[in-house]
Order: sequence, then structure tokens, then C-alpha cells
Amino acid sequence: MSMPRSRRGLLWRREGTAAVELALISPMLMILFAGIIDFGRAYREEIELSSAVAAAAQYALLNVASINSAGAASLASVLSGIVANTNGAAWAGASITVNDGATNAITGGVTTTSGVAANANSCWCPTGANVSGSWGSAVSCGAACAGGGGTLAGKFVTIAGTRSFTAIFTGYGAIGNITLRQSSVVQAQ
Repeated sequence: MSMPRSRRGLLWRREGTAAVELALISPMLMILFAGIIDFGRAYREEIELSSAVAAAAQYALLNVASINSAGAASLASVLSGIVANTNGAAWAGASITVNDGATNAITGGVTTTSGVAANANSCWCPTGANVSGSWGSAVSCGAACAGGGGTLAGKFVTIAGTRSFTAIFTGYGAIGNITLRQSSVVQAQ
């Protein structure tokens, strides 16, 4: 039993319609796929940067004895190296300040040091958001900080990491070229 001619033509037309629909929707699917790939890459690099900053914060807590005028510069150097080189040489930028004393920054693989080493012997009540705040004046260790919140004056280490993210599909994806940032303030004492 054979199919009537009109039915065979109808089936052929349906197969052609599917091909046309696929051709029309495939550019949108490719743009969606490109956005998913770039988002996944950015998210992975954000997690890696966060892990590098957390590793430096943990190292700072394990080396509290180095937060003084003699060891602050060395500690800042090690911490910036942890952030900048965790995933390869000069993988990220880093900026470390040890108790408003020694400062070490790495940008594009170039290290810059500064700061007053003697400040690392004092206790502080830093204010402001994350690492961009103000150190204020040195105060007695253990004294209550102004502004409440139960914070006591102590020794602090600020850690900031940056990483440039370059999207593969800049013009088509949902994410463009951005700078990823992570920071931490550690109260060591």
C-alpha cells in the first residue's frame, strides 16, 4: 500500500521546515552558548582569585609574630607573592599592607614596596570598607575602637588581589573584559 502523493509532499515540506527553523535559531543558540562559556570562565577565575586571597589571609594568621617593625616587610612580600603567583607567575595583582606599616604591591609582575616599618609595632582601629578604609591614629592595644561594634584595637593585615579577565566572545557574550577583585582584612591580634 503506497502513500498518496499529496501526503508524501506534506512530509517533505515538514522536513524542510525543520531545517529552516534550525537555521534561524542557531545564531541565537551560539550567542547563548558563548555567554555561558565566558560566564563559566569568569566565575572560575573569581574563585581562584578568592582562594589566593584566602591563602594569604591564612598565612598572615599563622605568622602573627612577624607583624612588627622587623618582620612586616618580609611578611608583606610573602603575602603579595602568594596572591600574585598562586596560579602562575604574575597571574594576579596584589596589594598588601601590614598594620599600616610595610606595603608591598605587585602589578604586572613588578613589585613596589613602601610604608613606615615602625607603624607595624602599633595597634590600630581601621575604619571604612575593606582595604580602602582609613587607618586613623595608633591606639592602645586592646582598647575599644570608636564607632562601637565591639571591635578592639589590634594589628591588622589588608590583602587585595586583582585579575584581568578577557572574554573570548567579547562582542557576543554577556560578559565583557572586566577586572576581578577580591580583598580581605585580617585582625591578627
